[in-house]
Amino acid sequence: MFILIVGGGKVGSYLTRALIKQEHEVLVVEKIEKKARELDNLIDRQVTVVGDGCDPLVLEQAGIARADVVVADTGDDEDNLVVVLIAKKKTKAKCIARVNNPRNKEIFASLDPGDPVTVISSTEIILDVLNERVNECSYESALETMRLFGKGKLQLARVVIPPGSALDGKLVADAAFPANCVIVAIDDGRDELTIPDGDTQLHAGNAIIAIVKEGAGERIHAIVEAR
Repeated sequence: MFILIVGGGKVGSYLTRALIKQEHEVLVVEKIEKKARELDNLIDRQVTVVGDGCDPLVLEQAGIARADVVVADTGDDEDNLVVVLIAKKKTKAKCIARVNNPRNKEIFASLDPGDPVTVISSTEIILDVLNERVNECSYESALETMRLFGKGKLQLARVVIPPGSALDGKLVADAAFPANCVIVAIDDGRDELTIPDGDTQLHAGNAIIAIVKEGAGERIHAIVEAR
């Protein structure tokens, strides 16, 4: 099976390696030459074409007409939409698109009702996991840690910011969280989960949900409890 991937980032790289191990023919279109060369070196063979995946000529040269599957995996929803539109016009390939903003999911899904695009939203996947895992736990505990990844090396931790905490009113970027943790969501206490960035403001009553290496959970607890 010939699989054309547009976007040679981390997800595209992992996907390429996995598909090649399964003995599929894979070609990756990546517009940044450095990333393309890095992927070639990682795979130890040339699997990339340098060019803009939104350019129909680039996709034609990459062989989109004979593709069995086209994967739109750039970091930009608008670019992924263009890739899918070109693929729908140039080929009968199955289309898979990565969507960063869940609000755009319906746009992709409505492109071709007869042969719908398979839409993957990483945000929704994370929220689904968090909802399943976090909602199973007691909200009465200040810190709740659950085994999430291989053999307990990584854990999912949830800690509520108490009134009077030094974090109340701070931005995520200004909070001295340990290096071995990643803040993946903030629960505002009203059953709303948001994916934070550095400019997200923290407030008392918010629950910080983080993926941590074993032992970092107590450090987060100490930071949250500091006055």
